[in-house]
Amino acid sequence: MSEKQIQRIRCPKCGSGHDFTVWNRINTELDPDLGPRVRSGELFRTVCPGCGQQIDVVYPCLYHQMADKLMIYYAPGAEGMKLAEAAFEEGSEDTRRIKGYDTKEEGYTCRVVGSLYDFQEKLRIFDAGLDDRVIEICKVMIGSELQELRHDVDFDDLLYYRDKNGDDRLALIKEGNQFASIALSKDIYEEVGSKYRKLIAEYGDATVIDMEWVMRSVSAAAGGRDA
Repeated sequence: MSEKQIQRIRCPKCGSGHDFTVWNRINTELDPDLGPRVRSGELFRTVCPGCGQQIDVVYPCLYHQMADKLMIYYAPGAEGMKLAEAAFEEGSEDTRRIKGYDTKEEGYTCRVVGSLYDFQEKLRIFDAGLDDRVIEICKVMIGSELQELRHDVDFDDLLYYRDKNGDDRLALIKEGNQFASIALSKDIYEEVGSKYRKLIAEYGDATVIDMEWVMRSVSAAAGGRDA
């Protein structure tokens, strides 16, 4: 079931307070209207009724998309991510109780993300029917190649999205804003998935799947160490 609570939000601009609904857990089968509101970011922002200031509200949320056996724990901050990872560990009665769901069922995909951008990107990837592990490897490869070829291009992150024409692209992000994008062809995606099939099979059961996971997994595969 979905779980929510009301919290008092104070405007950082004018100081006035108003009530805001915080969703601790979201089950899209029981509350299908919440899925689009996560994707748009609506559930994580509010507008001050006093001065009109838009306020981003950061809070942890466990997202459960039962039809696709998908569970994403949005846990802001490094410490929050560690706790969320622990909540997905198998064999612990306490952690199963904490998260409120048993994810031992075969075929479940469980992920932990630390930012709203990453949360929404994961949903875009899974909505497109793609493997986020392959996408992260593509991001590392394309990002490295881009930095080698274009020394003038400076970016902090790459984020996957599908454009209005149905083409897959990677957005180049600098200081939280997109300033350019690069195509991610189906051929490259499939080639990477095939080339790194063994690596994904060996190290792909992690809950935090990002570009750092790629680097750790490649290093572990090369040196025979655990990722």
